[in-house]
Amino acid sequence: MKPDGTNPLSTAGWKQTAPRDIRITEPNGKNGSEIEKCLQPGCTTWSYLFVHNSKVKGIEEQLAKDGRIYFVHKTVRYFKKTGTKKVQHQEVPTVSGLIFFQGLPTEIQSYLGEKFPPLYLCKNCSTGRVAVIPDAQMRPFMRVNGTDPERIRFLLKPFHYYARNRTLLRITSGELAGLEGYVIRIDRDRRLVMDAGGISVAISGVHAEHFEEVRREKMTQDEESPFYKRNLQEREALVDRYFQPVKTAGDAVLQAENIDFLREHVLAEQAQRRMKTNDVWNTLAFIIKEIGYYYSPLIDHYEEQLAPIMKAGGKVFQEMGSILEDAQTDEEIKKRYQAEHQELLMKYSYMF
Repeated sequence: MKPDGTNPLSTAGWKQTAPRDIRITEPNGKNGSEIEKCLQPGCTTWSYLFVHNSKVKGIEEQLAKDGRIYFVHKTVRYFKKTGTKKVQHQEVPTVSGLIFFQGLPTEIQSYLGEKFPPLYLCKNCSTGRVAVIPDAQMRPFMRVNGTDPERIRFLLKPFHYYARNRTLLRITSGELAGLEGYVIRIDRDRRLVMDAGGISVAISGVHAEHFEEVRREKMTQDEESPFYKRNLQEREALVDRYFQPVKTAGDAVLQAENIDFLREHVLAEQAQRRMKTNDVWNTLAFIIKEIGYYYSPLIDHYEEQLAPIMKAGGKVFQEMGSILEDAQTDEEIKKRYQAEHQELLMKYSYMF
């Protein structure tokens, strides 16, 4: 079975090698690593967002100007120059512009609202809250990326998918000491699969490290539940009425019919010009999130029974693709859609 890929939007004909990171340090521009210090007291976590590749350079320039601490995982792609034997290379951000920010989520979002509206930090699909990565976890990730970046691989399936019948382990030796996850064999190599703010990341070359079992305290009621408290907008609340937990294959068929009805209704409203394209896009994206919210905890055990729902969700993804291909869509808006589409693929494509 082919293992999870790292970047579903890779460019055909290009060879992907040597991902690198970019780090912004002091606001005065002096040399030095931002990994060695934290500019703000209590600044011990990281959050992230997705943007279109073409937006990354401009955002980096503003972040450098403002002295922000951030991290962009980039990939160097090599290709032959036309008409010669020389090889050129070009850097592009991995995972369609995945940018990490150091700081408290509320402070980061306030900064984004001022400098880059309407960008928003990504949520962890397992909690429904803004994704947060501890600084102690982020530092080893960046160190590995700086010394041997090919060891890092983004996985498509959520972290809980890899937990089945496995023991949670903590590395106690080497540069990755302190990282927790599951040791899984992928491509004939033992890799540590860890959770980075709702994104599953595999790090290879851990066969020589020492491990200890992680003994977790009893989980709280919120942690035990796959669902989370929600604060829905009016349109989202209306859509949510069409989603229900399923207990039988018959329930799944009826739920699939509800999803088809929502998709067809949205398209009909657009055709009658009663719904703008942006509202159509947001509604379709929310339908995908609803499917993930209600059924991702069940997909591992009831994939066959849930197949009608996933088929209906696939049609929603297809409609979103049609919006991206529409030549009349404004270029700037299309870039935002592409980034949001990539985020949905990263979090939910394993279900469809």
